[in-house]
Amino acid sequence: LRKKFFHPCVHLQLMESPVASRSDAVPAQGSSMGESWPISVDCVIRGGELRDQSLVARRIGNLEFITVASPAYLARRGTPTHPLEIEEKHTSLLYFSPHSGRHYPLEFRRGDESTDITGPYQLSVNESNAYVASVVAGLGIGQITSWQAQRHLKSGALVQLLPDWTKPRLPIYVVYPPNRHLSAKVRVFVDWTADLFQREAHLQRPA
Repeated sequence: LRKKFFHPCVHLQLMESPVASRSDAVPAQGSSMGESWPISVDCVIRGGELRDQSLVARRIGNLEFITVASPAYLARRGTPTHPLEIEEKHTSLLYFSPHSGRHYPLEFRRGDESTDITGPYQLSVNESNAYVASVVAGLGIGQITSWQAQRHLKSGALVQLLPDWTKPRLPIYVVYPPNRHLSAKVRVFVDWTADLFQREAHLQRPA
């Protein structure tokens, strides 16, 4: 894909289209959905801070992100020793919002230091599997969850970069509306989900 398609002046966006129907779709991360909660949905699992305070949310874990690239990419472009080198000498892979089109930067925190990188980039996506596949394919440097990275790090398909720099962890919630009757089966599901996440040490690291 990189050799056949990419040109320095081309920016490609791959996206999973949001469902348009208000009655069937759960709004995207960070949006308000109290009044438009789908009738057929009992609860949802969501990542990110919740803006709609009318909803009931149970925090079940935190997603940890690490910075990675493929060995092939690093062989071509070198290995950065500081986040600013990514902006100056490398290609980033970014997520973007399908609703606003806003690109989410690569985030780096170390003590009191803070750096956000928004480019240069040639590819941005809004779907995690496509994002991971793009990093593994050697299209740039990205930030993925530690559990997504595990098998690729073990196989050598990816290399972790800048381990001293971290990205803020993303909270994970089970969410349901306050006026929705919490049936026994939903309560069992919520408890089961929380227990399942509790078993994964990398999902329970402090935010």
